[in-house]
Amino acid sequence: MVKKNIFAWVVILLFSIGFASAFPNSSTGKQESNKSKKISSSNPISDLVLIYHGGAQRLPWSANQLRPYVYQDNSTKFNWLFDGFLFLEIFDSVNKYNYDPGFQYRTAGKEQWEWLLNRYFGKQKGPDALESILDSLAKVGKKPVRKRMVVISIPCPVPGYKDWGELDGKKLDFTNSEDRELASKWFIDKALKMWNERGYKHIKLAGFYWVHEAAEKSDKAISGVKDYLKSQNMKLFWIPYWGAKGKDSWAQLGFDYAYQQPNYFFSTKIPESRLNDACAFSRKYGLGLEMEFDERVAQPDFRTRFYDYLNAFEKNRVWEDLPVAYYEGGGAWLQMANSKDQEMQKMYNTLSNIIVKRQVKTDKALKK
Repeated sequence: MVKKNIFAWVVILLFSIGFASAFPNSSTGKQESNKSKKISSSNPISDLVLIYHGGAQRLPWSANQLRPYVYQDNSTKFNWLFDGFLFLEIFDSVNKYNYDPGFQYRTAGKEQWEWLLNRYFGKQKGPDALESILDSLAKVGKKPVRKRMVVISIPCPVPGYKDWGELDGKKLDFTNSEDRELASKWFIDKALKMWNERGYKHIKLAGFYWVHEAAEKSDKAISGVKDYLKSQNMKLFWIPYWGAKGKDSWAQLGFDYAYQQPNYFFSTKIPESRLNDACAFSRKYGLGLEMEFDERVAQPDFRTRFYDYLNAFEKNRVWEDLPVAYYEGGGAWLQMANSKDQEMQKMYNTLSNIIVKRQVKTDKALKK
């Protein structure tokens, strides 16, 4: 009799958990929604676009290439688009180095980390180009309510790597979390120095991005980096993949802001239910969401998946409530903006209109 009662309570408990997850407007789900709004509302960025700008194979990201990400200008109206720009890199297929483990190249060391910084801060490229665009617009009376925000990616200090290089005469050993933290702080200091030397007027450095998309709870380097960034008035961003370790405890790990990747776009075998699952997970644990597409949006099957994101985010009030990061494969948005194809133009305009509305809403909230 006791066993039957225990079994019954377990069934009830599991059903309750499942019900709350499936219907976020239920009483439990509403509390989770309020929690996620509270966490997400402090994020200074509404729409963060990922700009792969590091590997020699990437676009140089000149002003002309970045312009379609900054604003939309047609014959009737001028509109601001993304208010956040994450400059990041995971590998260099030309020089054959990884900035994040999992690819077929060599692990990047100190020399490659410096090369990456110089690439990020190239003259009239990346943040420099973004500043140039905004400065030109300001001179003709077009200035956003808020400065555009920039986030810089820290290369992954790969656990166990022993050939990164030296700091202050000491050879670092990434078997130790302390040395991983030291290398990350060194990179941050270098980036801050380069940023401050440029004296940007129209863009602001919001913080840094932890490029590795999974995190172990035992990784003390993350919390150490967060504490260091806090002393510099900077934030730590993270975008875990679907199923990544640590995604449900991102704040405890040391991240200030996190976005969940649904990873739905990349395979036609993944069911559409993944999008609702990702939205429910983000509500429950207080993350933003990632909108995902790449150059394959030109293909009918993937174009359908593009619209699936838009619809799921509408249905789950993501566009209304949550910060969104945008993975666009390293130039797909540029291709869509410049394309003569009607379907490509339609996708560009549809998502642009969503972003414009979000930007207007965020600007109005700031004025209150």
